[in-house]
Amino acid sequence: MASVLFLPSTPLNILVSAALACHLRQRQGVDFQAQIWLIDQKNLENNPYLKALENWVESPFQCIKILPGIAKGRAKLAERKQNFARIQQDLADFQPNIIATGSDRRIEFQYAMQSMERQGAKPQGWYLDDGLYSYAGWPIQPLKDTLNALLKKLTYGLWWQEPKTIGASNWIQQAWLFRPAQAHPLLANKQLNILPAEWFQAPEIQSLSKLVRTDLANQDLQAISLLLLLPHPADQAKMKDYASSIKNYLRHITEQGAKVAVKYHPRQSLDDEFQLAKMSNVTLIPKSLAFEYLLADLAPQTQIVGDISTVLLTAKWLRNDLSVTGVFDPNDAYAQQFRPYFAQFDINIIENLTSLTP
Repeated sequence: MASVLFLPSTPLNILVSAALACHLRQRQGVDFQAQIWLIDQKNLENNPYLKALENWVESPFQCIKILPGIAKGRAKLAERKQNFARIQQDLADFQPNIIATGSDRRIEFQYAMQSMERQGAKPQGWYLDDGLYSYAGWPIQPLKDTLNALLKKLTYGLWWQEPKTIGASNWIQQAWLFRPAQAHPLLANKQLNILPAEWFQAPEIQSLSKLVRTDLANQDLQAISLLLLLPHPADQAKMKDYASSIKNYLRHITEQGAKVAVKYHPRQSLDDEFQLAKMSNVTLIPKSLAFEYLLADLAPQTQIVGDISTVLLTAKWLRNDLSVTGVFDPNDAYAQQFRPYFAQFDINIIENLTSLTP
């Protein structure tokens, strides 16, 4: 009987953990045991995902915990050592035979695995799809990766492994992916399992999503025809007159009758930096709310438009009835290297917003 510890760090990791845990509970029955520990969390006092999990009536998790990832510089080492002590203490009470993570590069995951092995246990490591890098691979920087691995071994212990791509370390035996047939070659030696879209449409997962998106209780996303996801502020800065271009585009399509929702990147400094909420037929989505938790509220054939990011992939994987478009700047070499991966998942590709009609 499976006893699973989930160690998610991102909102997508949390959603995948919840869906997989519900599936395992349904398959294995009342004896199934699972705990979820949110790791590397910046928000400890008012974490919306922690609150949602704690209030989730249909939860498959017997215990929910949170570990910080707030410290910077030298203080980070002390914070990690405190986290290690807590992990070791908590593993004395709950001894899973499976530890699942959205990244085997997370030091909390590797510490938990080696800690159990030192006690004579042999837990399986599971990698949970975290998006783009499961298929395109982690960007290789040989010198930086080698130095990073050496530094971590010296700082934390010889148990540290530097995976060539996420999910490829020896800690991982199985990978749960949205599209296992397209997995990166370095994952080929793992047992590959599929994450079906149906799991994320189950009533209990919809219930969790509603608890996360409480700020949207009074907004009717069913009425919108286009959801525009704005890029990272650093990428905005590379584009000439970005703010005025976005406003002109929104003005043009709303005059044609489109109803638009806009979501700023979480790193945007202000909630509405470009004053878009003042425009007619434009609704703002809170920038802090993870996109994956909005999907259930969107009407079929809603257009999702954004730059290169995992959110476009998850939109297509979880809601194949949505129209998903990626804006790829032809002059951006970094973006262009990922273009084939988006194309293979049937995501429309354009070079600028002006070529997109609502």
